[in-house]
Amino acid sequence: MGENIISFYREKVKKEWKIAFFSVVIVGFLVHTYKFTNYFPNHDGLFNFWSTQNMVASGRWFLAPACALSSCFDLPWIVGILSIVFMALTAVFLTEIFEMKNPCLIALSSGLLVSFPAITETMFFEFTADGYMLAMLLSTIAVYLTRMTKGVHWKNGIAAAGCICLACAVYQAYVSFAFILAVCYFLCELLENRYKTGAYWKWVACQAGIFTAGLALYFGIWQLIMKLSGITPASYEGISSIGAFSAGTLLTAAKQCIKSFIWFFLERNPALYGFSLYGILGIAFAAAFIAVCAAAFHFSGIRKHPSMVFLFLLCVVSLPFGCYLCYFISPGVEYFTRMLQAIVLLYILLGVLCERWTSAICKNLILLLLTAVIANNAVMANVCYAYLNRCHEQSLATATELSTRIHLEDDGTAENVAFLGSIGGNWTVTEEDTMDSSKLGTLGPLKMVNYSLLSDRDLIVLFLNRYLDFTLEYYRAHDEDPPVYQFSPTAPVPQGYTLRFPIADQETTETLSGSEAVQQMGLWPGRDSVRQIGKTIVVRFSES
Repeated sequence: MGENIISFYREKVKKEWKIAFFSVVIVGFLVHTYKFTNYFPNHDGLFNFWSTQNMVASGRWFLAPACALSSCFDLPWIVGILSIVFMALTAVFLTEIFEMKNPCLIALSSGLLVSFPAITETMFFEFTADGYMLAMLLSTIAVYLTRMTKGVHWKNGIAAAGCICLACAVYQAYVSFAFILAVCYFLCELLENRYKTGAYWKWVACQAGIFTAGLALYFGIWQLIMKLSGITPASYEGISSIGAFSAGTLLTAAKQCIKSFIWFFLERNPALYGFSLYGILGIAFAAAFIAVCAAAFHFSGIRKHPSMVFLFLLCVVSLPFGCYLCYFISPGVEYFTRMLQAIVLLYILLGVLCERWTSAICKNLILLLLTAVIANNAVMANVCYAYLNRCHEQSLATATELSTRIHLEDDGTAENVAFLGSIGGNWTVTEEDTMDSSKLGTLGPLKMVNYSLLSDRDLIVLFLNRYLDFTLEYYRAHDEDPPVYQFSPTAPVPQGYTLRFPIADQETTETLSGSEAVQQMGLWPGRDSVRQIGKTIVVRFSES
């Protein structure tokens, strides 16, 4: 049993594939094991302890099947393993796409892929991480199937369009990954100058058709599913405005792309807040990328062919726009770091071009730079995970005390709870924290790691309900279910999600807020900050 598998592994699996796969496994577990072996959800995670990931309204109609292997539960270790495997397979395909042979380059590329800040932020929302990593793998396979070295067969083109369709249906941002990977691959092929000019133009036209077909197929299936299910598009992240184009929105999107692309590497204004290690490495990368691209352009000889020069410049100019492609697809979108995994391909491209077109000294310098980037990414990831853990501990402790205090006041006649004002905490993120070089200002694009999990009413209710099975004595004594809780319109509630909690209605809350009895109460966590007034337990967090 298994002899054929072992024989296949020894004889058919290339050495480069093994290096790529196991580099991702080793670096991935070194960087992310803290998260894989702990459960400390953020605000979205509170909704998704158990969830089918049915996100059709958000355009992610393939997310549920993509996450099916890890079950409907948020299981950090299982999801982590699956995510690592999908990323490792992605690294294997990247070695083939870029024809990597140098073990150091393969290991560096794999380390960059698995440690990039976009992956770390995705792990904040780990209940979908395996699905997102599958989307990245599908995006990579789409480009692999249409390499110039093999010729773009019509069957491969259809399969590539299908991969793009499914990747977009898991998470729309991974269309950018496929696009940037195609551009980076094409740049390498251009510089190699192995084909006639017409072949390059033909490949570009073919890719345009594949991406158009893939996105059209995605949109068509989404519209059909919504029509059959009676679902309307969500307003979240501008999903409902997909395809709403005009000259003004396209110009605005272009400006947003350039600005966001620059600030991703700088992270903050060094003139105002000084330099962080992330910013220094970002500036060093940008300088190295420009220098290596210029060297590759010079030594490749394509400058003698005007049409190829045009294609080269077109590829370079398209990079910032491709990384932030969703600005053009959905005008109302707001970019988060987890949507920017495509940028890691620029780091990998730097290594690939450096290996092919520069001297030994330059190669060693780039090796040190990319190693420093991976090390800094690993440190940032673990700072974030430690912060998530601290937020979770503080929130759970506060929720436990809050539940106890409410039960002490409950005389058995209280039918609802009113939370007045907002609750903060020592670990609530402020704008100053994100710029302070001694706090979250060192975390680059991960500086908005989280906020206190009890920072608004919805999250207090979730913590009390999901962690402490909170209810009032009135409902226990009468064997009744509390009323269905109405979440605020901006809460990231999954489709079909319901929760029961005895919250006071808006009219009761407003009446109590202006009453003399409430004004005489102290503020949380003061001894008189929790009081039963009539049939309502009032918790006063702040003045307003």
